[in-house]
Amino acid sequence: MRLIVSVLVALIAFTGAAMADPFSNFYGNTVKVSGTAGERLVFIDEDGSYSQKLPDGTTAEGKYEVDGDTACFLGGEEPYCVPAEAREVGDTWELAAPDGSTETATLVAGR
Repeated sequence: MRLIVSVLVALIAFTGAAMADPFSNFYGNTVKVSGTAGERLVFIDEDGSYSQKLPDGTTAEGKYEVDGDTACFLGGEEPYCVPAEAREVGDTWELAAPDGSTETATLVAGR
């Protein structure tokens, strides 16, 4: 009986971890992305939408989709797909842009 209870507890714990939202720390915060085109600010929302302030001061909006361990941001000429990984405010990581260039992203507190 203990074995069955232990297995059930483990399954529930793993299911909860698997269903965790990798972008939960992004909501209400800003992703600062720097690359060859300059710096843009990306605002990711819980409803599957995002907006960004581009280097020239204009804004753009779109939707994103998370499929397993990949998130694709739609709305540009090509989808911008990245690993769907949880991040903490202050984390910095590299991204591969659709054009093949490397960009640097930092999760910054607040909007």
